Amino acid sequence: MIPNITKGSRTVGLMKYLVGPGMRNEHTDPHLVAGSPVIMSWFDDAQLNDQSAVLVASEIDLNKRINDVEMDSHVWHCSLSLRADERPVSDREWADMAEKFMDDMGFTGSDGKAPCQWVAVHHGTSVAGNDHIHIVASRVREDGTKWSDWSDFPKAQSAARNLEKQFGFMELGQHSERGLKPAEQLADPRKEPARHRLERTVRSSAVASKTEGEFVRRLRRQELLVSARFADGGRSVVTGYSVAERPPKGMDPVWFGGGKLAKDLTLPALRTAWTDTPEASQEAAEEWWAAKRQQRIVHKQAPDMTRGVRASMVGGFAVDEVAARRLALDMAKARRVMSSVAPGDYQTWAHVAREASGVFGAWSKATEAEPGPLAHASRVLARSAHRSGVTISEPVKPGLRMAGTTSFLLAAATAPSPVAQTLIMQQMLRTIRLLHDMQASNKELREATLLTETVREQLSIVGAPLPDVPEPRLPAPETTPGAAVGVQRKTVPSLTEARAPQRVQRPSEDHETALHMPDQGIGR
Repeated sequence: MIPNITKGSRTVGLMKYLVGPGMRNEHTDPHLVAGSPVIMSWFDDAQLNDQSAVLVASEIDLNKRINDVEMDSHVWHCSLSLRADERPVSDREWADMAEKFMDDMGFTGSDGKAPCQWVAVHHGTSVAGNDHIHIVASRVREDGTKWSDWSDFPKAQSAARNLEKQFGFMELGQHSERGLKPAEQLADPRKEPARHRLERTVRSSAVASKTEGEFVRRLRRQELLVSARFADGGRSVVTGYSVAERPPKGMDPVWFGGGKLAKDLTLPALRTAWTDTPEASQEAAEEWWAAKRQQRIVHKQAPDMTRGVRASMVGGFAVDEVAARRLALDMAKARRVMSSVAPGDYQTWAHVAREASGVFGAWSKATEAEPGPLAHASRVLARSAHRSGVTISEPVKPGLRMAGTTSFLLAAATAPSPVAQTLIMQQMLRTIRLLHDMQASNKELREATLLTETVREQLSIVGAPLPDVPEPRLPAPETTPGAAVGVQRKTVPSLTEARAPQRVQRPSEDHETALHMPDQGIGR
C-alpha cells in the first residue's frame, strides 16, 4: 500500500476534483467510505456531485472558521493506493483501513487530543488499474489547536505497513519491485513494458554467466545495446552499466541502468555470483569497452557449454535427455545446499531467488513467443531478491548456482523436449517450495501466497501436458556417527503426485517437498 501526501488550502477545489470525472474520465461513482461522524451522518455512501462536494468541504473547514485560525496549507490530502494485482477490496474494508490509518496519524482523537474533520473518498481505480482512496482532512482540531505535520511522511509509511499486515496485502516494506513510470503505464497495455523484458533478459543472462565478460557477451548476442560507466574516464574499472533495446530506425534508444531495472541487478550485486580473477577482470573490461564503442565482441568464443549438448541443425543447441538428467542432478545438489540455509539468511535467499528467476526467464525465452506463465513465474520469484534494506553484497555460497540449466535454455534453438522440461520443472517446483517455506517462517504470508498462486495458476498450465518422468535421485547424504539408521527412504514425488490434494511427505534424502497442488495442477 502506497501513501502519497500533499498539502494545500483549497478544500473546495480538491473535493470538486475528487468527485469529478478525473483527468481521463477514470472517476466513477465517487462516494464517501469513511469520515468524521457528523459528515458521515449527512452523506453516508451516497454518490457525490459538485454541490455535495462544496458542502463536505465546508464541513471539513468548519473548525478553522469557528476558531478563526490563520494557517497556511491547512488541508491535508493523502491517497492510499493498492497494487493493480491485489485482491478486490470492499467499501467496508476501505472504511476500516481509513479509520485505522487516521487513528495512527492522530486525526481522530484516539490519542486523547481533539479530533479533526476528515473524509475518505472512493471513486474507482486509476488509469494504471490501482484501487485507492483519497483522504481529505483539516489540520485544525475541534478545540482550535493545530495538528502537527512533523514527520507525517514516515508516520504514513509506518501506518501503511501496519495496514498491509492487518488486512493481508502485499508487504511493500519487505519486498518490492521497480514501478513503471507514467509514460510506461500509458503505453499499449497489450504489450509487455520494455523495462520488464529487459529485466528478464538481464537477469537470465547474469544467472547463465560464470564471468562478467561472458555476461556482456550474452547481452550483446541477444541484440541489446550495452553501455558501461568507467571510473575516472579510464578503460579498466567499470562501476555500472545501462542496457537498451535496439530502437526502430530514426528513434533514440531508451536506456535503463541495472539498478533501475531491479535492486538485485546492479553491477556490484551481480558480481557476487561471478568468478573474479585478474584475467577475468581484464577480459570483462575489454568487453565493456567494445560494447560501449559498439565494436565487435572481443572474445568470440562461445559460452562454456556443458557436456551433453549437441548442435542443432539450425545452428543453435538442443538439450537431450541425458543432458537434462545431468542438469536435474546439478539442480538437486543446489537444492540440498538451499535446504540448509537459515530463514533469516536474507543474502543467501536473495541469491536463490535470483537464480530461480533466471532459470524461468531463460525458459520463457526458449518456449514462449509472448510473455506467458514462465515469464510471470520469473517476475514473482524476482520479488524475493528485492527485500527492502538488504543489498546483495556477499558472494554466493558454493553449490547454489543454476548457471548450467540457464545457459542451456538461453542457447536452445528450439524448445526443450517434454522430458527435459519435466525434469527441469520437478527441480524448480522444489526450489519454489524452499522459498515458500522460508517466507512462511518469516511470516511473509503475502509473498508465500504469491508463490503458491504462481504454481497453481501459472506453472500448472506449463506442466499439464508434460509426461510423468521419474526424478533423478541424489545419493543419500552422509550420516554422522551415532545417527539413526534403518530409516525407510521415500521416492521423490513426481509431477503427477505433486498435484494431488494431500500434502506430499518430505523425502528423507533431501528433506524437501513439492508444493501442494490442486487437481488441475502440474502433471495432469
